[in-house]
Amino acid sequence: MNFQWYIFCIGVLLVILLLIILYRKKNYYPYAAKPILTKREYGFYLILREVADEHHCLICPKVGVKDLLAVTDKKQYMKYFHKIAQKHVDFVICDQNLYVLFAIELDDSSHETKDAKKRDRLKDKAFAAAGIPLKRITEIDKKEIRRLFC
Repeated sequence: MNFQWYIFCIGVLLVILLLIILYRKKNYYPYAAKPILTKREYGFYLILREVADEHHCLICPKVGVKDLLAVTDKKQYMKYFHKIAQKHVDFVICDQNLYVLFAIELDDSSHETKDAKKRDRLKDKAFAAAGIPLKRITEIDKKEIRRLFC
């Protein structure tokens, strides 16, 4: 009788353990907060904010291209939407009413690869078609940042 009792208890413990594991797996979300900007982008943002304030403009960082551009070809909507759906621009400059004035791409050496150049050309053409200036900058320099607002 004692042996059967141990087997029963072990079985109950295994069932409880299995239920705990299944519960944890169901409620497992492998996410952690991270900074919205890289160190380089944040350094740029600090200078950009100073200049934007002088022009009474607002800065929106890391904006999805799909949130800025509308696909006008309804017959091939998905084809063109997928081209922009996973892309973003580093900063969008808006007036006080959140009207988009222009977008900024802070380019670095990662933009020199063949694939990156192809992605950049797509973004450049899409923004041009939408009538939103997309300005690219490589140097984090106050004088260069001021030129973006001219």
